[in-house]
Amino acid sequence: MTSSDVLIESSQTMQSGGSDDEQFMSQALELARGGLGHVSPNPMVGCVIVREGKIVGQGYHEHYGGVHAEVNALRAAGEAARDATLYATLEPCAVEFEGKKTPPCTVALIQAEIRRVVIAARDPNPKMNGRGIAHLRSAGVQVTEGVLSHRADHLNRGFSKWITTGRPYIILKGARTRDDFVAISGEGDRWFTSQEARRRVHQIRAEVDGVLIGRGTAQRDNPRLTVRSVAGFNPRRIVLDSHRRLSQNLRLFQDAEAPTLLFTAKGESCSTSWGEVVRVGPSTAGVDLSQVMDVLGDKGLTSVLVEGGPTVHREFLRAALADEMVLFTSPKKADSTIHQRSDMRNTLSKPRDWVVTQDIKLGADRMVVARAKSTSISL
Repeated sequence: MTSSDVLIESSQTMQSGGSDDEQFMSQALELARGGLGHVSPNPMVGCVIVREGKIVGQGYHEHYGGVHAEVNALRAAGEAARDATLYATLEPCAVEFEGKKTPPCTVALIQAEIRRVVIAARDPNPKMNGRGIAHLRSAGVQVTEGVLSHRADHLNRGFSKWITTGRPYIILKGARTRDDFVAISGEGDRWFTSQEARRRVHQIRAEVDGVLIGRGTAQRDNPRLTVRSVAGFNPRRIVLDSHRRLSQNLRLFQDAEAPTLLFTAKGESCSTSWGEVVRVGPSTAGVDLSQVMDVLGDKGLTSVLVEGGPTVHREFLRAALADEMVLFTSPKKADSTIHQRSDMRNTLSKPRDWVVTQDIKLGADRMVVARAKSTSISL
């Protein structure tokens, strides 16, 4: 699910530029995506420097703890940055970060004599929000805000949720038959959605920090939860197993393709050869999901895709912990053996107060994306 795929209602409440500004900001946003899988829990940021209508420097935040996008672009531009316009997908920082060998980005921009700065989105960090803009304007730099802000906000929605709440942005993913079941038969047919839909799921996995399932899905499907079919990095694998009943022979614990984080309400927290066990309190959901979210946030996970079955989806919705959902509907129907199983009934559907942001066909399937109105970030 790329940022350009998602249709989101947004109003540019700040001052916005014209078509040239949007063209160069779009290029900066594409650059920002180069940090995907490398910079979390920092935001993805891209930067383009333009002089007399031509790009003279560009860069992006390449890895966590690395040089910021603006500094990379300034280094590429050299003397050509003087009197140029700089496009940044996120408000440049105005404070010096501990351990950094470079000054705040606003200082670097002022010293380079950048004439104008165009910003897509303000820094959602309450401690930083607006400080970079104020510093630039106080130094006489022209600042334009809000150019393609909806795309920038969507790109870093995980960071925005994490930096303001300490918890990851939660995306629920589900698939259902046209008669509303999560399986098509009891004969072990795992896939009933199209290849296009499955490819989209792998794309979403490549864009999040973690993928979460419950014990039932782990036991029934023995999934890998890795990124395939598209380029990208494997997210952290997260499984809820309240009583530690899962076999250690599952792929999650044996294949070493990505670390696995297991949450339980039994036993003690410990490190393992395959990852980590974390004990949290019990609840009607098996484990306390609120505590799970706090632990994931403390570990720096800014976004999590919940691929669990009906029970896990229901508990996330019941606890009001979900921010977004992606639901695939196949034209196929489940057979009579599935109709007799209440545990195979789909529980993931758009709550009444959620907003549909996308409704398209993928192969033979329909994909609906929706987000909660109550989400803590503005998209």
